[in-house]
Amino acid sequence: MVATSNPERGILSALWHGLGLFGESYILFSVGVLRPIWEKLYPLCFDEFDTSQCYTRGGYQSYQSITYSAVVGIMIGMVAIGALATKVGRRRGSILTAAMMSGGSALLTLCSLFLSGSPSALFPCMSISFFFFGIGVGGEYPLSASSASERALLKLKQRQDEEKSLGANSNRKMRRLLSGADDSSGGTTPRAANSSRDAAPWKTLEEWKVSANEVRGDNRALTPVTEDYGQTIPTSPTNTTRDTIDSLSSYNAKYRTKGREVLLVFSCQGLGIFMNSLVLTLLLATTRTSGDNAGDDDNLNDESDYQPSTLVNIWRITYAVGTAVLIYVFVSRLSHLAESEVWLNDKAQREEDKIERDLKQTKSGDKGSYFGPYERQINKSYSGKEPVINHTMSSITMRSDFDQLGSTNVESGCCGGALTKLSDGKMILLLRHYGVRLFGTSAVWLLWDVSFYGNKLFQSTFLLALAGENASLAQITGASAVNSFVALLGYYASAYIIDDPDCGRLTLQQLGLAITGILFLVCGKLSDQLSSAWLIIIYFGSSFFGQCGPNCTTFLIPAEAFPTEMRSLCHGISASCGKLGALIAAIMFHLVDEHDLFLCSAYSSFAACAVSFLTIPETTSLDLFEIDKQWRLILDERQNEYEGPATDPRHLSFWERNQARMCFWK
Repeated sequence: MVATSNPERGILSALWHGLGLFGESYILFSVGVLRPIWEKLYPLCFDEFDTSQCYTRGGYQSYQSITYSAVVGIMIGMVAIGALATKVGRRRGSILTAAMMSGGSALLTLCSLFLSGSPSALFPCMSISFFFFGIGVGGEYPLSASSASERALLKLKQRQDEEKSLGANSNRKMRRLLSGADDSSGGTTPRAANSSRDAAPWKTLEEWKVSANEVRGDNRALTPVTEDYGQTIPTSPTNTTRDTIDSLSSYNAKYRTKGREVLLVFSCQGLGIFMNSLVLTLLLATTRTSGDNAGDDDNLNDESDYQPSTLVNIWRITYAVGTAVLIYVFVSRLSHLAESEVWLNDKAQREEDKIERDLKQTKSGDKGSYFGPYERQINKSYSGKEPVINHTMSSITMRSDFDQLGSTNVESGCCGGALTKLSDGKMILLLRHYGVRLFGTSAVWLLWDVSFYGNKLFQSTFLLALAGENASLAQITGASAVNSFVALLGYYASAYIIDDPDCGRLTLQQLGLAITGILFLVCGKLSDQLSSAWLIIIYFGSSFFGQCGPNCTTFLIPAEAFPTEMRSLCHGISASCGKLGALIAAIMFHLVDEHDLFLCSAYSSFAACAVSFLTIPETTSLDLFEIDKQWRLILDERQNEYEGPATDPRHLSFWERNQARMCFWK
């Protein structure tokens, strides 16, 4: 969470926390947008067949190395900084990523200032800068997702505590009122007075909630729920305070926001892409008159519309804006960013459990009778209405070669079998108990980035259809800005519906993958027969549904499907697989023609949809603290003792549910 003198709320809070993603996307996606300017400034360096006059060997390859070096740096940062954050925490990791991003963007700005006249040194230096910048970008993905998820989790806990406090206060007031009624009525208790009308007039507050569909003015109907408030109130709505009812009726609307808060932070990435296109469009539009042919409508696309010095200044201003944002991110994180309380509490609890476990083993070695202060709560009965599968995650995940890794017998059950090499042992346990989920989040992200490459390939056709054959630089970047705005709407639409239990993570992801797959399939089969209007509609559709569905959910789900301790690492692994997919697509798609490219993108979308259905669990209504409880028991070799929502069929993937049933009937 962030400690500030005036804590931000809502969208403003998401914007502050998402400024890192804003800055990285602003700089990173400028490579494609700035390419037309570089082509005009260094035309000989973009001739794939003749680079003899580019002053450097392999000039075009030097430009391409910018993209590849950035992608490699991002992949390294995702895994390395994601793993580092499990040890040093979210705050230090976030400051490290901000430092690397601000440093890398500053180097890019310096390259534009001092090396713009020497392409032989420019592109190699930019490649090095983008590699350094990319490492910071890679770390920003798992840290921003994990931190946002944990802030939402902390807010959930605080709201639950407020509800409990409100219920307790209301209950005390009710007891005082009823006590006064006792005295004035000569000892007749409300229970006795109500016994003739209701056989069970007194229930705990945990058995009631307000149905939002039945609220009509001041008349509110009460229906059973499972929230554990623990107070006692009369069943009659007339005896329940209005504040308590209002609090209960708003329970779902208040509490189901963990996905929304993560995606509002992630939407800053889309905002950065849009702002980059918008800034560049405005700069090009306002400086075009500097050319010798200004005002000549027949020469809108003529190179003389822009002087070389003007184009260089536009390039410098573009990078300077992004650098200023990232420097602010670095300074503000140093000043205001506090450590995630969820991560701190989880770390402290694990350390306490380890100390108590070691003491217990030293004294008696009787592990079966030991219960740490955190795990004592596990033995409370789970109040969910649907049946709970009484099996550990080890029985609902694949038992493959992971069981043969290392020499530690983690299922020995004896006190001496506890893992001593935590770094290696925890990874083995993670793969054994959550390996299917990690495979799912990684494979879906990889396949989606392969598929989304089709959207980028479609961009040139879209720009020609929207801006025309003789479009100027300003018109081309303007068309790109329009598309970025449509994609940004997809980010916000996803944030709006992601916590709806009728939609949820999986439905949104699978529906988005199916729709984009169909759109790419249409392009592959009918692109030659489609008019410009239809091409524009399809492209906007792929941009909107791509962001609203798979792009947002691939970012969110890895931040919720794993325990807090391993969350940033798992998110980093998943995200790096996504970048690997983009890299594979960029290399392999040059070997096939345009129609086959779109077909490959479509098939990748359908394959990602199938993997999502099989391997990814639904976490919309799951309390993520339950995954932490389960993980601590796994570390203590007492996974069989866990019974709770984390193993409820509603929160398991298709693969996990079926594996559990097979083990159950075995």
